[in-house]
Amino acid sequence: MKITEVQPDSLAEELGLQVGDQLLRINGNRIKDIIDYRFHFTEDEIEMVIFRDNERMTIEKFPKHPDEQLGVTFEPIKIRKCANDCLFCFVDQNPEEVRDLLKFRDGDYRLSFLQGHYVTLTNVGWKGMERIATQGLSPIYVSVHVTDPEVRKELILYKKEDEILEKLDYLVSNNIEVHTQIVLVPGVNDGEVLDKTLEDLYQFREKLMSVAVVPVGLTKHREGLAELESVSPEYAKEFMPKVRKYDEIYRNADGDRFVYLSDEWFILADEDIPAMDYYGDAYQIENGVGLVRSFLDDFAEQAKDFPESLPDPRKVSLVTGKLAEPIFRRHIMPTLNRIGNFQANLYAIRNDFWGEMVTVAGLLTAQDVIRQLAAKNLGDALYLPMRIINDDGITLDDKTPEDIQHHLGVPTFVTDEDFHKIITGSHKRKQQYKSTSVAVEVMSKTGLTG
Repeated sequence: MKITEVQPDSLAEELGLQVGDQLLRINGNRIKDIIDYRFHFTEDEIEMVIFRDNERMTIEKFPKHPDEQLGVTFEPIKIRKCANDCLFCFVDQNPEEVRDLLKFRDGDYRLSFLQGHYVTLTNVGWKGMERIATQGLSPIYVSVHVTDPEVRKELILYKKEDEILEKLDYLVSNNIEVHTQIVLVPGVNDGEVLDKTLEDLYQFREKLMSVAVVPVGLTKHREGLAELESVSPEYAKEFMPKVRKYDEIYRNADGDRFVYLSDEWFILADEDIPAMDYYGDAYQIENGVGLVRSFLDDFAEQAKDFPESLPDPRKVSLVTGKLAEPIFRRHIMPTLNRIGNFQANLYAIRNDFWGEMVTVAGLLTAQDVIRQLAAKNLGDALYLPMRIINDDGITLDDKTPEDIQHHLGVPTFVTDEDFHKIITGSHKRKQQYKSTSVAVEVMSKTGLTG
């Protein structure tokens, strides 16, 4: 592992480590990646072998606190590619002009542990499984989708038995906490096939804590791909009552639900978002399972301190995706517009870049925002959802909020969901950006520090 940064006043600086040094071993153990480093650097005495100027050098044993870090940044790990070719893979549904990073299929179990990415485990051999168990890489997030061997081969296009149930059994037997998801494709892995999948997964409930059922996401760019059916509002309305029977059958080891519906189901079926206790320990909130409820509860708490009126008139515009539009119009906009001297307008942007079937805010592009808002009176400021940009502040079409501001001629900000700032206009121009919902955006930026 090559060191790319040595932090000032750190242990690494004290030891004389330099940028360009390669960390080879800790206490005799080979260091292949950040996980090996974290696992072996917890000892209270450390001996390291590094490679510098074509020579191996040994840094003699030194004492340290188990929680003390070296104070370096390592070069990003090389990401392992997914071994599957799932019928619904989003990578296959990109327009040609997207950057190469969005065309990469992430299938690396290390990012499942480090970043919460979902992996299928098909490209993880038993040596890798042993490493997960030995180093305690818990929790792990697994895309199962289906357990029936024949349907599984059809859905994920992996032409041999990948031993998914045996691998799950091995993980839970070694005390690894597992969370799973099923991307539901109507007519493929629903109905009796879904019943069998859940029955198979439930046998591991002592450590397999949750199953999220997520509707398949399809774009307009599916030329030459298998014909798949999307989840319509009508399908969602018929599906959800069937799923509720699982609450009566399945409970995890903590007594919480075992099967969870992602937020899209409730919105598509025009049902109320459940209270937070529906989601147990919010096992998969970053997978969109309880994220809307968390947002609404946070907004309600903030609203207790909203001013009754502003001293001067202020008008703002908020951007979201089509999926969240009813949530905003029902729960957010009426409260905001009760504030005197304050007007908030909502613009739900149609996704022309990927197609109208894609409705989440995290997949909006700057070009769609600019095109659809160009003729609008946006007021004093425009607010973009935080998932529209990655952690470098870049949209999926390589633009910035400043680019949008330049085209629309109005101060443009990425909201951190602090509505007091939106109401009063108290912002700092330099913002700490959060990652977009597209997992591959963060693959080359994994926080490899120690």
